[in-house]
Amino acid sequence: YNISKKDEYNYTIEMALAGYNKTDINIELKEGELSISCTKDNETADSSIIHKGISTKNFLRKFTLSDEVHVKNAEMKDGMLYVRLERIIPEHRKSKTINIK
Repeated sequence: YNISKKDEYNYTIEMALAGYNKTDINIELKEGELSISCTKDNETADSSIIHKGISTKNFLRKFTLSDEVHVKNAEMKDGMLYVRLERIIPEHRKSKTINIK
């Protein structure tokens, strides 16, 4: 997986998930912990496959998010899962410039 910073407030988690489709993936946010998992039923062995290099086993990956980070959306495209995050800072925590009189 990759975590990239788009700007001061937006981030993206990218996960390579070749062999899975979006109905196989479960994304859950609970108590500041983002869980991405798959409980895919393993298909029966296909005798035509000579080498199986793309894994389709079950997995679980967890990310701890701060209270300021919220999940905007998730998208599956070309074997990649993109989870977009946004950091929302309350007004009382933002920096302020104080004018001198």
